[in-house]
Amino acid sequence: MNLPSSQTFMLSAAVNVKKINAELKNANMTLAGSGCEPQEGIVLDTFDAAVYNSGALLIQTESDLVRLCWSGDLITQTAPESEWKFARDLPLGPVRNLLLNQSPLRAFKPAGQVTIIRDTLRLLDDEQKTCCRVESVSLSRGKNTWSWLRTCPMRGYSDNHTLICGILKKVEKPGLPAEVLKLRISDYTSKPEIRLSENAPARQSLCTIVQTFLQVTRRNEPGLIDDLDTEFLHQWRVSLRKVRSVLTLFKGVVAIETLDQLKQDFRDIMKDTNLMRDRDVYLLSRDDYFALVPPQLHPGLEVLFELLQQDRDEAFGKVKAMLKSKAYKKQIKSIQKLFENPKDLPQGPKADAPSKVFAADLVLKRYKKVCKLAGNITDKTTDETIHELRIQCKKLRYLIESAQPLFDDNQVKSLLKNLKGLQEHLGSFNDQSVQQATLAQCLDRYPGTGPNAKALAESIGALTAMLYRKQLEERRMIIENLSRFYSPDTQGAFNALFDLKRIAANPKPETGEQDKNQVESYGDKNL
Repeated sequence: MNLPSSQTFMLSAAVNVKKINAELKNANMTLAGSGCEPQEGIVLDTFDAAVYNSGALLIQTESDLVRLCWSGDLITQTAPESEWKFARDLPLGPVRNLLLNQSPLRAFKPAGQVTIIRDTLRLLDDEQKTCCRVESVSLSRGKNTWSWLRTCPMRGYSDNHTLICGILKKVEKPGLPAEVLKLRISDYTSKPEIRLSENAPARQSLCTIVQTFLQVTRRNEPGLIDDLDTEFLHQWRVSLRKVRSVLTLFKGVVAIETLDQLKQDFRDIMKDTNLMRDRDVYLLSRDDYFALVPPQLHPGLEVLFELLQQDRDEAFGKVKAMLKSKAYKKQIKSIQKLFENPKDLPQGPKADAPSKVFAADLVLKRYKKVCKLAGNITDKTTDETIHELRIQCKKLRYLIESAQPLFDDNQVKSLLKNLKGLQEHLGSFNDQSVQQATLAQCLDRYPGTGPNAKALAESIGALTAMLYRKQLEERRMIIENLSRFYSPDTQGAFNALFDLKRIAANPKPETGEQDKNQVESYGDKNL
């Protein structure tokens, strides 16, 4: 006989055993607990709430590290003896494995202190035989309590399991723990929803997109200044790159003088962060580098990473000073203000073009440009050309992601998946090319007569050779992925989604006539 499935219940209150037993009285059954002692615990999560957004809580007590998934599992491991910041710092265990897969790069910070009571309740019949077990976790914070219950059915007692599930369903008071316990769970996301209207003028959509990405930039500033983890700088840079790319790609929407000034502003803002991000990438790959060369060459790598860490520390000091400066604060606020009101934005000749047809035209032209460049890539192509392809693919992706709300979501996701696969190989190829150049620079910086010069040179030589081999493999993968990216099927998918004449000829019932008129007014010369 098959066991029934476990059931999970949430209560926005403590577990009221007396009330449950009153419901069980007619069945001559009782629910009994073990009277476990409460423990003090800290709820932990990342800046982007990776644990909570996965439907779980991470709680550390003096003895245990607990991951409680409110739709099912409760997973524990022994609490670390010392303070920790990243999942990789934890001792081996099931919670560490989950966190490493979920958020390997982000720091974990307290989200609130709670009192936790863990118990295993037993459903007893009139002969005191256990018919079902119920795992129980209650979290209290101030006057508020949130409880989690999961049934553990036993073979031969299916009816009893059904009975207790029915009662728990009646007493259940659903509510998510952050709301009930007033936890400080971050609402940050690096990919916020962008709401666009397909019939709005392009300048309005541009302002919405830019404002959204700039908000992401500003949200990352405090964590970047405090150097909590490397993702703050990474996402700060990505959001600004998206703004810069979209402004450039929305050609004709902003007055050329304003656009030129904005380009210069972004160059000024981002230039001091290049070295820091480059060194972060190296330091995050430390274990991979050591795995690439034999152990006898590791002493030279230790010297290399000391140099890289010194560079990184110096670069961070400059970035921190820049972010805290009055000049930066004034500059970034000025850019934000510029895009607050579309009517105040200095306009170019295409400022009033309808957003959907304008964006479709941009995407299709950019895709054709990528295809033209991709069609000339061979195993003999220079690194510089592949680097240019990477930049064009990145611009295409930013453009599609920005315009995504205007088109069929599932179709856009399918095209983006194809593009991201290609970008991963292009990015890896470029990283290995840059890394080889940086290794050569590090070698030049170290005195040839220094005590570790020979070890450093040998290690850098071996590492450079391994990176070159990996780069050749990435080149092969790029060519393989390119053939799919500009295949007839993929070209057909892009045309089916972004071809303006198709949009005009096959309008949606509710907006079709307007779409058709807008395409006609936009003019064939722009298609």
